[in-house]
Amino acid sequence: MSRPYSLSAFPDVRPLALALLSACLALPPIVTRAEPMGAQGDDFLYRVEQHDTLEQLARRYTLRTEHWPTLQRLNQVDDPHRLPIGKVLHIPLSLIPEQPATATAVHVTGQVTADGRPVQPGDVLHSGQSLRSIGDGTATLRLEDQSLLTLTPGATLELQRLQSFQGTGLTDTQISIDRGTLESAVAPAGTGVGRFEVRTPATVTGVRGTRLRVHADASGSRHEVLHGHAAIAGSTGTEQSLDSDRGAAYDTSGTLLSTQPLLPPPQGLKMTGSNGQRLEFEPIPKAVAYTVRITLDAEGARLESI
Repeated sequence: MSRPYSLSAFPDVRPLALALLSACLALPPIVTRAEPMGAQGDDFLYRVEQHDTLEQLARRYTLRTEHWPTLQRLNQVDDPHRLPIGKVLHIPLSLIPEQPATATAVHVTGQVTADGRPVQPGDVLHSGQSLRSIGDGTATLRLEDQSLLTLTPGATLELQRLQSFQGTGLTDTQISIDRGTLESAVAPAGTGVGRFEVRTPATVTGVRGTRLRVHADASGSRHEVLHGHAAIAGSTGTEQSLDSDRGAAYDTSGTLLSTQPLLPPPQGLKMTGSNGQRLEFEPIPKAVAYTVRITLDAEGARLESI
């Protein structure tokens, strides 16, 4: 069985933190190999594969072949026609033409608002809109590259930037979360990431093809990578790299407090009761409490709270 359940807690950093149990049944496998690798600062990152040339990449991402000398200087490439396979190239985002993109609400439970108006399945959302989940309300949004964003109960966030790279199928997304939890499955089909950033008041998490959770509250923020890779920048500006099954905690000033392995998935998991409405599992060491959420579909878009 692949890891369908994930827990997180930072008992050494935040004694009252909840351990989070996400029951995501039958999730599809995560494809992590993708040459577009997200962004770092003002640059888009691309990992070279066989037969790539700077002229081709300039044409693909900037739509202008004549930008290849700029890429050669920036990346200190000797031969623009013989690029080292696996080399990570930096392409300035300022050279990449973009166009407006949208997010679509694919599942809503309870009360969720966008700029104060109720969100319904099928609603199309745009840059600059603010979302709030009220009470037990949840909503899952789908971006144009099929990434999924899920607001959990009590979350407030802003869709700061919804753009896409022209002609590539890659999106440029920046989400700001003030309170609550945002769960994301970024580029789940393995197409790669243009730019996907989750911002809290004190941190910026750059996602490079992953399944990620970001929690924000009055004590700071917590970041959990379930699959893939992410890089977090706090107040010092230094990036903290996180790989699968690890988490990091920051205080309100953006100072890194701790990085730790995520708690393991529960064992002995079973549904009991006449209608299967009771979930049982063995206690997990170091977990102080559990929140259970169940998805009703294979990709995790229809999230329910119980």
